[in-house]
Amino acid sequence: LDFFDVIFEVLDWNQLNEVAAYGGFPNRYPHWRFGMEYEELSKSYAYGLSKIYEMVVNTDPCYAYLLYSNSMVDQKLVMSHGYAHCDFFKNNVYFAHTNRKMMDEMANHKTRILRYIDHYGQDAVEDFIDSCLALDTLIDYHAPAIRRRRPPAGAEEPADRRPVRKLRVEHPYLDKYINPEEFLEEQRKALEEEAKEERRFPDHPEKDVLLFLLEYAPLERWERDVLSMIREEAYYFAPQGQTKILNEGWASYWHSTIMTQRALKDSEVIDYADHHSGTVAMGPGRLNPYKIGLELLRDIEDRWNKGKFGKAYDDCTDMVLKKNWDMKLGLGRRKIFEVRRLYSDVNFIDEFLTPEFCQEHKLFVYAYNLSSDQME
Repeated sequence: LDFFDVIFEVLDWNQLNEVAAYGGFPNRYPHWRFGMEYEELSKSYAYGLSKIYEMVVNTDPCYAYLLYSNSMVDQKLVMSHGYAHCDFFKNNVYFAHTNRKMMDEMANHKTRILRYIDHYGQDAVEDFIDSCLALDTLIDYHAPAIRRRRPPAGAEEPADRRPVRKLRVEHPYLDKYINPEEFLEEQRKALEEEAKEERRFPDHPEKDVLLFLLEYAPLERWERDVLSMIREEAYYFAPQGQTKILNEGWASYWHSTIMTQRALKDSEVIDYADHHSGTVAMGPGRLNPYKIGLELLRDIEDRWNKGKFGKAYDDCTDMVLKKNWDMKLGLGRRKIFEVRRLYSDVNFIDEFLTPEFCQEHKLFVYAYNLSSDQME
């Protein structure tokens, strides 16, 4: 694994819930939704409904939080899991554009918003933040990898600049009488009005709604600054939503590998197996991203080790031959590192979720179809 330096912080359950409510950052701007999330996390822990084992922040160095009350087996599992998350943050292309100094940037956002609260009042600033957060998913998730706007054309003539229409004249010396300067000026204004009506607003399609509002909305200066902060944070957190299954699968793959091959003592095997099985458990009718990601990576590693890919394998119709297919290529580990670097959840599942995988892990849903009178 290739990860940033990792700083581990050991917190009690109350402190960990506070940091988790802030999205992993100890400093965030004041807003009621953080208190709401803290109450939810605290009550879930107090009633035994949930427990935060680990939390890793995508920064350089990475910050990872451990729960003080965890056993030594849990701490080793969580640390292994955290190192793999940090490796994923550093090497996956969807995180390449993120601000690695976001810990400082979040504190900066807090300072600026507190200044606006002092100047304009808590209610005004909080109401505007509510409006911004209602739109914070309306960004261009692929903006870091694609250029949607054409570069400026420089000093070239605008495409809508058309020649002024003149009245036809029989003799050139009559032109200044038939087409006087006042008439030509009226024609130019008419052409400009036509061009304005034909011009699109904005000049190009804009997928990033927050950017559109920053450029065109009638906002005050402080509102524009607050909106830019919300947009910056939305782009920072976006890759985590885009890679949830692959990221958690990668971390689960490596914590199971490290624990079973390096870190476990004989007396800890049963406790580890119990906690790991709880992490990757998946009941009927629900999908666990830890389980799906882990099993897909193991399936990819097995397929590329045995050569279960390519035209020859895909064209084979003998089910027994396909099941026992083994070309002993040994490319599995290299392939999963390639997947970790290049894929998000969408193309990860689209490319590697095969019918054989779904059948093996019972991901198909069967029900009785009245129209066909059979189970489907």
